[in-house]
Order: sequence, then structure tokens, then C-alpha cells
Amino acid sequence: AELVAHAPQGVGPGQPLWLGLQITHQPDWHTYWKNPGDSGLPTELTWQLPAGLDAGDIAWPVPHKIAIGTLANYGYEGTVLLPVPVTVAQTFAPGPLAKDVTVQLKASWLVCRKECIPEEGHFTLQLPIQSTTALSSAAFEAAAKAQPQPVLAGTNGIVPDSQAQVASDGNTLNVSVQGLPAALRGKTLDLFPEMPEVLHNAAEGTQRWEGDVWTARIPLAEQRSNSPSTLPVVLAERVQGSTLRPGYRADLTVQGPWPAVAAKASVSPALEA
Repeated sequence: AELVAHAPQGVGPGQPLWLGLQITHQPDWHTYWKNPGDSGLPTELTWQLPAGLDAGDIAWPVPHKIAIGTLANYGYEGTVLLPVPVTVAQTFAPGPLAKDVTVQLKASWLVCRKECIPEEGHFTLQLPIQSTTALSSAAFEAAAKAQPQPVLAGTNGIVPDSQAQVASDGNTLNVSVQGLPAALRGKTLDLFPEMPEVLHNAAEGTQRWEGDVWTARIPLAEQRSNSPSTLPVVLAERVQGSTLRPGYRADLTVQGPWPAVAAKASVSPALEA
């Protein structure tokens, strides 16, 4: 794991600045997306930055579905960069003699094969204020291309409706998405829900194209704990391996009624005590 930066114009107000944790996994090991799927935990980043620098959220690249027996996780294999945009305030004033700024990161992640190992790291990086930091530009460019983009707007500039309907059997979600790029038409897609414990992560479901509209029938999770009125999802072409690829984000307007959610697991009062 390595802390990397991309500051092609140096560190100054209005200039592009990205930080990121780059993880290189051993073969068959993986870490997790924002929704890890049936198990696991997402990587967490805690920053210590100089006054005037403000880190945003992780710009999560499109994950992959990783089958674990009868379960499925969402995550990353190979090498992945988790980029974070940093805003430099107009009030940023490092001082007339300052040549660089110090960036510190505490990161924690869960890396799994069949077994899981919690790991963490403490990282420090010195960023020159006036000169270019761009050694990792290719990695940041690839991560930017793999960050999900909103579905395309129609000819009138309005983003088309993306909808989902809870089926009458109460066990399936019928999904309909418009506005996906023409290059995806006819392709098999992966759908990644950003909200956990709604859809059955390992189930294939069924999907098809109806002209420029992608539709799918996806089983609901047996232990579903959420009944959202809006379900954000990421769609991407299904590919083999851990290759980064573009993805598209849609907010599905869900029409119910939802069946009752599963009861939360609990422990006995004695064990709790």
C-alpha cells in the first residue's frame, strides 16, 4: 500500500490536487468497494492535512463481483488506486519560506482470500508547493476513467428516468435504465447497488435490452434490511479479470410496496451482559 499524489500545477488555490491510496494485492486476494457485498468492510481513509486543504470522499472506481462460494463480494484485485479530491482554499498561506506541505494518512482495510486479515498503515508525503507532482498521473487518469459517470441526458437535456418495481411475488426487483451509452447496447452488464442488504449479491438474475433501454430482474436479498424509495446503482460491462472499465451511475426510483424486512439478529440478554 502506498500514498500517492497528483498535483500537476503544484499546491495552490484553484489548482487540481488529488491524493490516493494505491493497493497492490497478492494473487487471489482482494479489498472492498463502498458496498462490500455479502461480507467484508470498505477501506477507510483518515487524513491530517495542513490548514487550507480539505479532502473529499473517495472517488470509488467501478468494482468487480468476486464470488466466494455461494456468496459474492464487491471489490478490487490486482492494483487499484482509491483517489480523493483535495480542495485548496483561497486562504491557503503556507508562508514565504515554505517549500512543501506535509500530508498524513491513516488507512485501514480488510484484505481477504478465503480468510480475512485487517490491516492498517500510517503514511506521510511531502508535496512541493511550486513544482509539479505527477509521477502517478497514469494511475490517476485510469482511476478517473473508472469512476462512474451519470447516465447520459436525453436530447432535451433531461436525464431519462431510471426505475425499479418490486415484483408482485415480493422476491424480485424489476429494473429499467435509460440513457446508457450506445456502445453498451447488447452487452451483458453488472449492476452494483451502493446500498447494502437490498439485492441478492450472488444471484445472476436475468437481463435484456429493449431498444436503448436496459432491463433486469434481480432477486431481493433473503435477509433484506432496507426498503429504499431511491436505490443508487452502478452499471458496467461485464468483463473477465480485474480490468478497470467505465461505469455509469443511476438513481433508481423504486415503486413498492416492499415486503417486510428481515428481523435484525440479536443475542440473548445474558450474552449481551
